[in-house]
Amino acid sequence: MMNEMEFHPVGALFPELPENEFDALVADIAQNGLRESIHVMGKAIIDGRHRYRACLVAGIEPQFVQVSENADLNALVISLNLRRRHLSESQRAMVAAKLASIERGHFHGNQHVVSANLPIPTLRQGAAADLLNVSERSLRHARTVQASGIPELASAVEQGDISVSAAAAVARLPEPTQQEIVRRTPDEIRTIARDLKTRIHEAGVTGPSAVRIFDRVAQEQKLTGIEQCAVVYAIKADTPDLPTPSEARRIAISGDPGLMVLASDGRYHTAPGDPEENARFERWLVLREGLEHLGTLPFPPAEAFASIPAYQQQNVSVWLAHAVPFLNQLNQLWSQSHA
Repeated sequence: MMNEMEFHPVGALFPELPENEFDALVADIAQNGLRESIHVMGKAIIDGRHRYRACLVAGIEPQFVQVSENADLNALVISLNLRRRHLSESQRAMVAAKLASIERGHFHGNQHVVSANLPIPTLRQGAAADLLNVSERSLRHARTVQASGIPELASAVEQGDISVSAAAAVARLPEPTQQEIVRRTPDEIRTIARDLKTRIHEAGVTGPSAVRIFDRVAQEQKLTGIEQCAVVYAIKADTPDLPTPSEARRIAISGDPGLMVLASDGRYHTAPGDPEENARFERWLVLREGLEHLGTLPFPPAEAFASIPAYQQQNVSVWLAHAVPFLNQLNQLWSQSHA
């Protein structure tokens, strides 16, 4: 039974499974049995605490495999977990910080009581960072979060909802301030991130235009600075890396005629077969960027005029000398074609 097994502190280095993932694990074990044995040393679970709990819930007899007392427990647990779970650098940094702060007889942040007689491996910060493939700077951020952050803040990093560097900045604030900053749940942040992605995708924009949509969402939702960081982090975690410009061109070449592929430089790339068509599209993107910016200025011309600093007056004169005739002619052409 559960109380007959102890939980070794190295088994709690990695974050708890979210409830939905644990439920899925229970359902899988109930249907297919335990696929991977639980690693134990004596009566202490080294790796597999979630599988053990899931077996009890599903009514399936757990299967155990004994670990040698001479085994490198750190390497074993980290290897097994990194193979099964895809963790960000921030999540791995939290694991590394825990690994570097294990003390004999207990483990900071671990909900399970362990025997003082269990062998507990310890590592220096540098070695722990190397083992988890993170920078020592990220590890220091994680230690700050664990030492000074409220539990909700540490949990947000462990669940991949916020970067460890942003969380470390919040952890240095007074606890009441931290409580106010992390007032939104991870699900709320992910919902805002999905809405933001949809609005940017439907607008078909990148760069400054996408940033303006982000600013409007942040204002509508009354997002704090750290919440804005969390939204950006959630979008990045849910978005595959964009191809390089050369990769984008190769994708465009292999696709349907006229295919445009967004690349990591923030520009759309097309097959090089029609230079004039490519140039026409580039001109449109530049024009759209400028018109959209002018068309959505949130203040009247008088306030715009009053905001111009003295040292920029010459630049403004040059810009207006080019922009006003251009806009007048463009407006005339547009009116004629849409009369």
